[in-house]
Amino acid sequence: MLDNASLATLVASVPAAVHIDLLFTTEQASGSSGCNHYSAPFQAIGGSISFGSFASTAMACEQPVMKVEAAYLRALQGSTAYDATHSVLHLTGGPVDLRFTAAAPVSASVSPSQ
Repeated sequence: MLDNASLATLVASVPAAVHIDLLFTTEQASGSSGCNHYSAPFQAIGGSISFGSFASTAMACEQPVMKVEAAYLRALQGSTAYDATHSVLHLTGGPVDLRFTAAAPVSASVSPSQ
């Protein structure tokens, strides 16, 4: 999840309900950009990162949310470097730095078999 300090650098006023996250699979980055869901191919090697063309759903939200989303996607697309630990991903090189913290794992409840 994008941390509050990063959100505050994107726009002057961040709506309270905005949720932005970033997930990686082997070759794809995806997540929620505030209003819509996005995905893009990426390549990360030795601290450098680049993203291919972004695809996104096309829902419309209130203007303040759309401003945050546009600023976030510009920053993400412009990112050229990363630093990662087990719980933090820091992307730099774009218009603003982006810092993500890992979400707590969701524990699956398993019912005993009868």
